[in-house]
Amino acid sequence: MRVVSLGSGSSGNALVAQAGPTTVLLDAGFSVRTLVSRLRQVSLVPEQISAILLTHEHHDHSCGAVAFAHRYGVPLIADPRTLAAVLAAPARGQAEPLTPGSVERVELAVGQTTAVGGLRVRSFPVSHDAIAPCGYVVSSGAWRLCFVTDTGMVSEPIIEAMAESSLLMVESNHDRDRLLNGPYPWRLKQRILSPTGHLSNEQTSDALLRVLDDAPRWVWLGHLSRTNNTPDLARAHLRERLRQVGLRHIEPQVSPPSVGAVWDSATLWGPAFIAPAAPTAPDSCERPPSADAESLAPAKATRPRSI
Repeated sequence: MRVVSLGSGSSGNALVAQAGPTTVLLDAGFSVRTLVSRLRQVSLVPEQISAILLTHEHHDHSCGAVAFAHRYGVPLIADPRTLAAVLAAPARGQAEPLTPGSVERVELAVGQTTAVGGLRVRSFPVSHDAIAPCGYVVSSGAWRLCFVTDTGMVSEPIIEAMAESSLLMVESNHDRDRLLNGPYPWRLKQRILSPTGHLSNEQTSDALLRVLDDAPRWVWLGHLSRTNNTPDLARAHLRERLRQVGLRHIEPQVSPPSVGAVWDSATLWGPAFIAPAAPTAPDSCERPPSADAESLAPAKATRPRSI
């Protein structure tokens, strides 16, 4: 299984999981143009995407989903309430109006499991101020990815999903002191700190220490606030906590707002990395003010359609 972060943060979120001919996007919080560009940076083309899995309807996770799904004939998979909310919102980057049946939708209620080609997908509930937020465990054989982003607390379903996975992509949104002493209005600080807000570095470390042990594991910290956190702060906090309990073999990485690391089960002992592309013109979806205040392509591939 191969996993690539296409971007993580308040400006947009998307991640690719791939096993053989099956490739899924987890969230699509960028414009179609940006998604296509970043896929090509990691040697993929839109026609290879088998499905888009959505965690929730917030703009930085879904703004490119409908237009991408319509343009390339890709099904959207999510809880029916999330699908309804995303499809009801204006589709950014979509020139022509969408008819009711123009985008294929596959309902996957939170807590349920389905197959997408060669990948098995299970959703689980998280705690966020969205209509039906969830995380995903995506597996291929013995390898499992746990994708947890945008949650204000760590529940037992999250712990269970993390415990069974090899690669953990987990939110580490803010440093609590930096948030409390920072420029955000008090109401927004309360929202971020609430049980339906976002995880702090400390909360994320506490959760990870409940599931990590001497077994090989890989940890990516995601959805860092540009105002209330830094990659060095998040990474150093977790490294110190891991050192205190003797887990020095785990080397956490931070998923940047641009294309990030590549995790490949075939090359785990010498992982490859994709260098972020040089900055270009603004490439995220045109977005309203955020509540978070914050290569040559291969030949066209045939998309597996068994979902």
